[in-house]
Parts: sequence; C-alpha cells; structure tokens
Amino acid sequence: MKSRIIVRFMATALTLGLAFNFSNAQDFGEIMSAGTEDANTYLENYAAPVINSFGVGLAGGWYNTAKAHKTLGFDLTVSFNMAAVPNEDMMFDFAEAGFRNLQLRGDSDGMVPTLAGGDAENGSELYIEAGQTINGVTIEDEVTFDVPSGFNLSEVPVVTGVPTPTFNLGVGIYKNTDLKLRFIPQQNIDGYKFGMFGIGVMHDVKQWIPGIKNLPFDLSGFFGTTTMTAEKDIEVNNQDGSTSFEGSGVATFKTNSTTVQAIISKKLAVLTPYAALGFNAVKTTFDVSGDYTVETEDPLGQTQSETVSDPIDLTFKGAGGARLTLGARLKLAVFTFHYAYTLQKYNTHSFGFGINVR
Repeated sequence: MKSRIIVRFMATALTLGLAFNFSNAQDFGEIMSAGTEDANTYLENYAAPVINSFGVGLAGGWYNTAKAHKTLGFDLTVSFNMAAVPNEDMMFDFAEAGFRNLQLRGDSDGMVPTLAGGDAENGSELYIEAGQTINGVTIEDEVTFDVPSGFNLSEVPVVTGVPTPTFNLGVGIYKNTDLKLRFIPQQNIDGYKFGMFGIGVMHDVKQWIPGIKNLPFDLSGFFGTTTMTAEKDIEVNNQDGSTSFEGSGVATFKTNSTTVQAIISKKLAVLTPYAALGFNAVKTTFDVSGDYTVETEDPLGQTQSETVSDPIDLTFKGAGGARLTLGARLKLAVFTFHYAYTLQKYNTHSFGFGINVR
C-alpha cells in the first residue's frame, strides 16, 4: 500500500512536470504535424521549467545534520522538496525558439506559456501554412490549433514548483561515515512504469583536520546521486481538416540529479542549525518512441502519407549549478523534523520528518 501511495504521488508530480501521460494527446498530435524538428523545439521550451524543477527537487532532502551516525546507527527520513520555477521561465519567446514550419499569430508580444505558465493569450493560435512539405507530405489546407496552455503556478497558493518527495535510509558504517539509500523498485500502476534508485555518502572530514577536530561543531562532505525512470504507453489519433496524425509508442522520462556538498552543523540542545555549500548536476532526457503516420488528402482525393519513427528526443541540462543551503532540525527523542531553504537557480524549500537512532 505504501509503495502505491509513493508511486501515485511521484506519478502526479511527473505529470505536472511533463504532461507525461499525454492526457491531451490531441495537442501532441497537432504539434507533431509541424514536423519532428519543430515538435522537439516546442516541447523542449514548453516543458523545460517544470522538468528542471523536478530534477532539482531530486537533489534535495539528503541530510538534516552534518553529524554522521555511530556504527549501525540509522535514520529513516521523508522529505518534500519544491524547487520554485523562476518568473522568467513562465513564458518563452516564440520567435527566438526558431521554428521552421510552425507559426504564431494573434499574440501581442510573441510570448507563449510554458507548462509552468498560465493560459495563452485570447485569440492566439499556432498554424502551418498550406503548401508546405513536412515529413515528406504536402499540407494541402492550412492547419491551425490552439497555443497549449500551462498550469499557472503564480496563482496556486504555496505551490511554486513540482512537489518532489524523497525517502531516505541512512546507516552509519565506519569512521563517522553514513551510507544513504533511496530506492523504489519498478512499479506498474495506472499505466505508469516507475522506479527510482539513489545512493549517497556523508563523511566527517573534521576528524582529519588538525586544530579543529576537537571544536564543538560538525563538518562533513557529502556526495549523492539519484536516478528516476518512468515510462508510459501513448496513443495519438488526431484529425485536422484533410491532415491526420496517428500512431502509438512509449514515452520515456529519465532524470539524474547529482550533488556534492560541504555541510556544517551545530547541535544546540534539541535544535540543530545547519548550512551547506555545493554544486548540483542535473540531466533529464525525454523521448517518444514508436511509429506515427502523417496523412493528408489533396483536393482531387489523392492521399499522401509518411511514417515518422521515434519523433521526440530531448535532453535538459540547464538546472544545475552552485547551491547554498540553510536549515534546522528539531529532534524530540528519536523523532526529527526539519526545514531547509536552498539558494540556487531554482530556489528550493525542503521540509520533512523522520526517525533517528544513534
């Protein structure tokens, strides 16, 4: 039951970050009708902010103190991370994106919403002029469709990015070193195939530095990496005038978030303030495999068709960089509660609770 709740929560976050379940397959089919190059360009600009928010969120929640466990001491910690999408990433400049076939009209400033933005401007639409040859097929009639809207995060209380939960097990192994693990075995729930694995190491470096090893604070180095993969079968069947686009395949999402940090903390009775300075490297890939057929009928009733294979192949790398974290942990007996704020490109709130022994 617990694993189902976890997977449903993560699948919901993934859907927000990517519209991964393609519940509106018509939009996908319409954009694909503009050609694979334009489709990749549009989806990259449209989905990047929320995908980046999700990836940055996976880099959080690893620790709430710099003090390592004693040998075989352990903690079980649940964290909820939310990496805020910057205001400048709510929209993207259509002209600067550089489309070949896809055009925009009815928009006053040329800015269209990303998945984190709100509704498109009233009266704006995307279109493909008649007479263009795309994917080997000549478009006989002009194809028009609505500009895809997004979730208007600026109007949602509290929610500023993709909620990303993490579930950690930390175990003291040797010489003030903690081994930390994140693991969800592959699940197949509600059409999603989903799995996650992460591993981290936190080591007390103060013990090796003469002159400070006996001072009353904790100083550790940390390395952690998390990989999450998800898949979903998709099916598209879209008709616009004399042009149709249909096919089926698999959408695959994979993100890796790696972080390296120096952590310092000081225990003050039941409260432990902590700070960390480090760097994130976040990479996400998204691809759609399968065969999709574009078909059009000319005024004489002649049909042209072309099949496109594996049309989407995107890589997102823009969410990493330096990070500074400030936080605090409250420990009552074996129960812990923590909150941290991380300054980075996607500023992140993290909070959670856990059990900590030794």
